[in-house]
Amino acid sequence: MDSDLNIQEEQIYSWLKENPDFFKKYPELLPAAITASGKVLNLEAGQLKSLQKQNEQLKERLESILARLNRNDEIHQAYHAIQIKLLTAQTPQELITVATESPEEVFDIGRITVAICEAEKNITGLCVDMGDDFPKDRLFFIEEKELLSTLNNKEAPIIRVGLEGNNRHLFFGSYTKHIRSEALVPLFSHPDKGKSQLIGSLNIGDPSPSRFLPSDSTELLQDLANVLGLCLSRLANCQTINA
Repeated sequence: MDSDLNIQEEQIYSWLKENPDFFKKYPELLPAAITASGKVLNLEAGQLKSLQKQNEQLKERLESILARLNRNDEIHQAYHAIQIKLLTAQTPQELITVATESPEEVFDIGRITVAICEAEKNITGLCVDMGDDFPKDRLFFIEEKELLSTLNNKEAPIIRVGLEGNNRHLFFGSYTKHIRSEALVPLFSHPDKGKSQLIGSLNIGDPSPSRFLPSDSTELLQDLANVLGLCLSRLANCQTINA
């Protein structure tokens, strides 16, 4: 009985294979299973397409993460190179120039300057005569009261955006009109020895109002300012000893 059934199925299969248009003429004879199979295939195709889309999204996220990691590595290497230049600077002119011009060039920042507290006589005396080659509007001397008031007597950088602060000209001179956001980073003498004397600020400003925001991380800026403060104190102490 089973053998007869197999023979009939083979005959039907062979005949249908030779007459592929049969079900086009009589679609009502198509078994329900074929329709169901088509739905299953469509569902699987949809799932495959969804998985492919998720895979592309994961790939884009991975590429974005790798790009950020590479960028962060480049930033740290650039900061390290600048810090080495600061530590090896032999004159106040060289020190201020490296601290202001190098980060500007490497990180495409609008303007970087240094402000020194007028009460720090050793450092102000060191920086009074920078020579004709020293760029203008890079170094400013500010009254201690004004400096403390602006920095709120805090160790963390002060971020100001837009029209915040009415004394921006004290930190950026003639470039003030171009500044839309800024980070004023306190400079301390011997920052590696705990609480130390405030001697000024490293001022970083940019024409973009979103370049510096209160939510931004400022650790690298503080590291740079710490090295600058240490180097200024070292040069001032050397001058005092030599005198």
